[in-house]
Parts: sequence; C-alpha cells; structure tokens
Amino acid sequence: MSAEALDYYGVSLSLFLQVLAQKRGDKNKRYSLHEPAVWCIAKGKVSKKYEFGCKVSVVRGAHSGVIVGMKNFPGNPYDGNTLEASLDQVERIRKDAGGNRPSIAVGDRGYRGPKMVGTTQICIPGRGRKDQTYYEKQKQRKRFRRRAGIEPVIGHLKHDHRMLRNYLHGELGDAINCLLAGAAFNLKMRLNQIRALIWRVLALMSGWVVPQKSHNRRLLPI
Repeated sequence: MSAEALDYYGVSLSLFLQVLAQKRGDKNKRYSLHEPAVWCIAKGKVSKKYEFGCKVSVVRGAHSGVIVGMKNFPGNPYDGNTLEASLDQVERIRKDAGGNRPSIAVGDRGYRGPKMVGTTQICIPGRGRKDQTYYEKQKQRKRFRRRAGIEPVIGHLKHDHRMLRNYLHGELGDAINCLLAGAAFNLKMRLNQIRALIWRVLALMSGWVVPQKSHNRRLLPI
C-alpha cells in the first residue's frame, strides 16, 4: 500500500484493527464502526440487561412536571458523578428564567454516594435516620413517590420524542438530540394544558362542565 493510501485509510484501518483485537473483558471497547459515541450501559432489568448508546440525565420539577435539565454524558460514567454537571445545567437554566439552584434533589439508589453537591442536598431511598419523626418520614415518602413519576416521562422521551434511537452524529449530536427531546416534551405538555383550558372555557360558556379528575372528555350537564 502506498503512503498516500495508508494516510487516507489509516484511521479506518486502525479502527478495524481495534475491533478485531478487542476482547470481551476489555475496557473502552468500540461497539459501532460508524458511530464512536456508543457505550454499553448496564440497566439491571430482567427484560433488558444492557443498552447501547449514551447516558442522559433527566431533571424534572417535582410540582410542575417541567423538564428543567437534559444532559448527555459520554463514556458511561457512574451516576453519582453526573450530579454536579446536571445541577449546574439546571442552575443555569433556572437562573435565566428567574429561578435559582434547587436545594433538594431526589434520585434513585443509583446515585448512592454524595450527600451534598454544592448547596443541593441529595436524597435517595433508604432506611432513614432513627430519630426521624412521623412527619419527616411521610414527607420523604412523598418525595420518593414523585421521583418515581419520572420513569414514565423517560418512556415518553424514548418512544414519543426520538430518544430511543439517535440519528445525529457524534457527542454533539447526542447533546442536541436530548435537548430537543426535552424541549418537545415541555412544549407538548403546555399544548395539552392550553387545549384543556379551551375545553373548560367552551364548556362554561355553553353551560356544561367537564369533570376535573376524569380522563373522559364527555361533557356532563350542570
């Protein structure tokens, strides 16, 4: 092979050699020839033990349900090591909207380790302190129940907003894809609220009422 051809195909040849030489227990393996930003992520679930892609942190408001942070992390780091960067992004976004850094962040047991990140307290499910009062225990349980509500949100992000498969290239493509997915989720939630408000106004103007806690859109007479 000539020097010009070797210079032209050198990167591809080194990639092929790396794929052929790597073994099962090696670190920093290549899982895709056309996409370098792909890692093996252990899910720990019976139905799906592993996923191949990029790890994304999702931060959602406890009361509003609005996604306030979407950040990708190349290299499949430990979840606890992603907290600082995720909270910094949330602080920057909330500051632009007139808010501040959250004082409490609730996560699952995958974030075991740090108790404080900056000025933010990290809460994860556990046995709790022995000197906790009944009120404190109930407050903690409510927080963890709200945190569990992010699981269906992640499912909607994957299946409804194209986070299940990313068609953009590289780490920059991963960052753009997750940010657009979070923005689309918030926009759809706002449009649903506007639609519900329009239905309510039309119902009141026509002398009918829509039940508050029912998913049925059938109008009931007053």
